[in-house]
Formats: sequence, structure tokens, C-alpha cells
Amino acid sequence: MRPDTARRYTELLAIQGFTWTELLQDNQAALDLAEPPELHQPSFQNAIPEIDIRAGMGGGGEQVVHYVPDGNGGMSAADDIRAEWNLPEDYIRSELRVSPATARIIEVQGDSMEPTLRSGERVMVNMADARPSPPGIFALWDGYGIVVKRIEHIPNSDPPMLRISSDNSYHREYERTADEVKIIGRVVWAARRL
Repeated sequence: MRPDTARRYTELLAIQGFTWTELLQDNQAALDLAEPPELHQPSFQNAIPEIDIRAGMGGGGEQVVHYVPDGNGGMSAADDIRAEWNLPEDYIRSELRVSPATARIIEVQGDSMEPTLRSGERVMVNMADARPSPPGIFALWDGYGIVVKRIEHIPNSDPPMLRISSDNSYHREYERTADEVKIIGRVVWAARRL
């Protein structure tokens, strides 16, 4: 209660022997005794790795890898993890409809997907969704590098063909057979600096 409101209540009710500052103090004491509301605590159990990769939006990007022992005396390539993103699990599962275990975050570079995506932004890729039906924005290896582009299956094509396009009209679309590309996953989220 604001002091001017407390003063008006005191005057209107003509409370005998009770000043407006005492009314305000009693009001604050009541607030201090009230239990705070129970807040929902988000779950951050499943951190999403940001892979050290710069996916091209124009020319293809390259993935940074490091080598780890494979347990058989050899070495195998592994994604180089740049950071881990802790987003609320409820948001990831309910809003984005992605399992944190199949999500990866990557940086995009170039201008071919502007204005939808801008160079330097991070996108979340759902690796469990690598089918271009319905069409959408995907991370993929197009034979030259890792890119983030719009992909659409070309109906009735034999062999199956994909149309790969940009949102920026200065970049041409191109086609590849489904066997020529490796779709990494569907882009479901983007973060940008304002």
C-alpha cells in the first residue's frame, strides 16, 4: 500500500489513535509474514552442446573436430564442443518439440538466409528430424561444406531430388539427389544479438 493510500484510509475510516504511518507499518508487517508464492523452477539437466562449426549460408562451412581414443587402440573423430546451452527442458520439449539429447547448436555465417537468419547467429538443429517433408530450414552437408538452407523434396523425381534454396534472392537455388547430401537436421530455433 502506498503512503498516500494509507493516509486516505486512515482519514476516511477515522481510526482513533492510529496514524497513517502505523497503518503502513502494519501493512508491511503483514506482507513480511506472508509466505512467498511457490515458483516453478526450470529444469536445466540436459545441456545442449554448441558444436564448434560455422555453417555457411552461401558457401559451405567446415566442422572443427578433435580426435579421441576409440577404445581399440585407434582414434576417432569427435565433435569439438564450444559451449553448452542450458535452456529450460520444458521449453525445449514442449515448445520446440525436441529432445535435448538430439539437439545441437551451431553458428551460421554468410548472408544467403537473410533476413530469416543473420551471420553470427546460433541455431538449434534437431538431428532427429532429417526428413525434408514438410519443407523447412535444415543444416546439411551439400557436397561442398556444411550449410544452413531451405530444403524441399521435388515430388515424383527419380532418383529422389532435393531443391536447396536461400531466403536472400541474390543466391540461386540448386538441386542435388538425396544421395549427394547428408541432412544433419531441421533448424527449430535461432538466437540473435539485438
